Amino acid sequence: MAMSWENLIAEVGPPRLEIAQHDENPEVLAYFAELLSHASVGAASVHIRAGEPRLERPLTWPLEVITQSSQKQRIEALGEDLLGGDALVRWLPLDRAVAGHVLLVPSDISFVPGSPGHHASEIPSSAIALAFVSERKSAASAMALGLKLRYRLDTDAVLVARTPMQKSDEFWLALLSELSVGRALDEAVLLASRSRAVPFLLSSWEFLAKAKLEARGEGSAARELLRLSESMRDRFELGDLAVPETLARSLGLEGLELSAPELASALQRFLSEPGVERRPGLGAVLAQLRRAVRSAEESLDVALSQELTSPPAEGPKPARKPQPRYLQANIVSTEGGEAVHEPGALLAGRTYEAEVHIGPVRSGSRFVWKPFPEKDLPSSPAGHELTIIFADISGGRESPPPQRARIHLGPEGASTHCSFKFVTPSSGRVGSSGGRFSARIAVLYRNRVLQTALVSAPVVSSVDARARVGRGVEQDMELPPVFPDESLGERTPFDAALVLNHDATGAAGAMVVENDHVRWIDIDQPDLEESIRQLRARLDTLTQSDDRPTGLDDGRLVKLLIALANHGGLLWSMVIDQPGVGPGLRRGRRLQVLEARWGTFLPMEFFYEFPPPRPEAQLCPSARQALVTGGCDHAFHRDEVLAEDYVCPAGFWGLTRVLERQRVLDPEQARADVGLKPMPRREQRTIPLLLKGLVGASHRVDSHDAGSMDKVRHALTTLWPDCTQEVKGWKEWAMAVQAHAPSLLVLLVHTGREESTDVATIEIADEAIAVSRLHERHVRQKDSAGGVLVLLLGCSPVLPTVKFQSVVGRFLWAGRGSAVVVSSIADMLGRHAGPTTAELLTGLEELVRHGTVDVGEAFVRLRRKLLADGDPLMLGLVVYGDVDWSLVAPASSKEDADAEAGDAARRMRGLPDSGACA
Repeated sequence: MAMSWENLIAEVGPPRLEIAQHDENPEVLAYFAELLSHASVGAASVHIRAGEPRLERPLTWPLEVITQSSQKQRIEALGEDLLGGDALVRWLPLDRAVAGHVLLVPSDISFVPGSPGHHASEIPSSAIALAFVSERKSAASAMALGLKLRYRLDTDAVLVARTPMQKSDEFWLALLSELSVGRALDEAVLLASRSRAVPFLLSSWEFLAKAKLEARGEGSAARELLRLSESMRDRFELGDLAVPETLARSLGLEGLELSAPELASALQRFLSEPGVERRPGLGAVLAQLRRAVRSAEESLDVALSQELTSPPAEGPKPARKPQPRYLQANIVSTEGGEAVHEPGALLAGRTYEAEVHIGPVRSGSRFVWKPFPEKDLPSSPAGHELTIIFADISGGRESPPPQRARIHLGPEGASTHCSFKFVTPSSGRVGSSGGRFSARIAVLYRNRVLQTALVSAPVVSSVDARARVGRGVEQDMELPPVFPDESLGERTPFDAALVLNHDATGAAGAMVVENDHVRWIDIDQPDLEESIRQLRARLDTLTQSDDRPTGLDDGRLVKLLIALANHGGLLWSMVIDQPGVGPGLRRGRRLQVLEARWGTFLPMEFFYEFPPPRPEAQLCPSARQALVTGGCDHAFHRDEVLAEDYVCPAGFWGLTRVLERQRVLDPEQARADVGLKPMPRREQRTIPLLLKGLVGASHRVDSHDAGSMDKVRHALTTLWPDCTQEVKGWKEWAMAVQAHAPSLLVLLVHTGREESTDVATIEIADEAIAVSRLHERHVRQKDSAGGVLVLLLGCSPVLPTVKFQSVVGRFLWAGRGSAVVVSSIADMLGRHAGPTTAELLTGLEELVRHGTVDVGEAFVRLRRKLLADGDPLMLGLVVYGDVDWSLVAPASSKEDADAEAGDAARRMRGLPDSGACA
């Protein structure tokens, strides 16, 4: 039957369907209307046969719309936004003596004589009665209303639009635009509602056959759109514009909030497509854009004018607002002797310059979407000296050395400029189909990466080929910049920063920045992947066993350390022991690692800087002391031959260095959630342990050892009585986060994969959720200023080596800069996950009891302490997020009568004052 239906549509085209049912059951009619309106059916329209035709009021332009006086301004505004204006729509008052084309049914319509509201018998006649109802109203109820209106009003058709009145403008614009291109009413209704709940149209074939207006030419719509896009290029004062879903779909946008220049850029790309001027629906696009701009102007209290491109009328000028500032990179050609801005495709084998600065955007500039929020910038009369790195990652050849420059960013206005020369791929590499130039721009302060962005452009072999390329130079944000609400000089500096990325061809590499030096580090991807696999396999030999090592001297743990040290030694040689690597990376104790592409994981925690030990090696005599102090200066470490006889924990970087890992956003997140991530001042940058905690565990945790979760529960109850809550599903989890604003999230999860979407999942209790559906509500209370520590532990038996990053990355994204996520590259079965989590919690409580400690330093010390007690899983712990967050112990009423510190922390998190957990 399905095949026959497809063949029928192929032969005669999309059909206009009528639903006829003798007893007109609302529930049955609604069911079939929704079913047949689905896009997969391929119908041009769907309507319900109801009532007899009158054919007294043919549809003509302008459409006369009858509404209450409160809706007059809304209808007149439609004329301002539509191409054709008053020639398309005209307002008429709701009066019994008036007759019009479209009646907007008042929300207080009454069918019972003597009841309040507008009685149906007093409603004027019309060709179409249009009622807006909430999308939350059941389909059967909406259909019942439609049937009642059809038989009680003097009209030929009833249209029930299932969209709330406050969102009715988008529907109006779409419907009128579809009618203006000559579509029949029933077809226009379905097309105007594709992204909404299915509307219900009740009428007759006799009326619908004639319910078609004369098509109005849209030839000028493309020209008007181009004019409008030009007027929007520099309108940064409008802020973010709310883009309707239908408009976003028409323009191919992924986000629903864009600045006017961003929207102008998207519109110009749309208009550059071949044959776009003949595409139907341009009038709707124009109307929706006009409405979006007008709404933004109204929010700024800007005087409106019919011609949006003309300046507003003279009047009192508002107080000057600080201009937003953007990271900008513009490509310039200097081959002719003078600098020429190149916004389009670049020529192969040519030398260009990339001019980079931060400041207000000038016309034609390429910039990172969304400005730095000036209110979050630190106050500094002198401004800041920032380092700019430019790295060509086009791939397919030996990468040119990264380039470095400095700019001064003052308290307002544009920064100083810097420029970088580069050569595009040659004609031989580009070929007839063209190629692409790509570069990464990084902004750093004291070896701390503040922001990264990608600048790219198509590369063609000839000037003539440029005309066939519709896209030009583009810039996309990768890492949202992080600025604290204090002087940048007060942030803890890093000794070096390592940016891990693949080039445009997928080849692995890393860029290291050490003060004034920047260079590439080559990484052999197959060797790296094999090393990661071996590291995990070695850890699994212990994590999958029934018992755990009893201490640091346990022979199984020593053998594991020897194996890990050999693999870690190879990794250290591959990355660190290279010519040109300076002391910042080689000997630095605070390093930032930016994973600039998914999958670019480098297990630096396992780097082993001492000579790799022999299989028969012994534990270093100073090993236990080294785990206390974080260093070992035993003499044999300086003798390459003697050093092979010993393995020392102090050789592993994860036990001696603070490693801050950051992940860039996935492309769709970057476009939808770009901007500055504010960081509270130091005195507010705290994670209290513990005011409130939340626990979720997969039911599989106890499958190997029935008492695993009991160890975690016992630890939490002992350490923080009445402060934690264990939940049994993700809905309950999100509700608890919003209700209690927990500062500690403990998750012992099972990770898997959702079959229908092929997206990674995490499971608590017996409920799995795809990581794509993890949101802010699962991590932090909305508008909370406090930090959140996430312990994300468990097993992932079906996932590849670095797939856990997608889960960690999603938690980081959902935390909006306030989350620190601690995870492990090792699989943790329940028998180990439970005890390890309990030991971590105990260690954290002990640390904060002795004073405030930064997250980065806390987990270095915890790794050493728990490894000394025989826990091998400490070597696999990785910390993602800002390591400057401080862990603190809130004062309790037992310890401090005033509970001043505890109450301050609770107020910071939006909780009521209390000296102890409740």
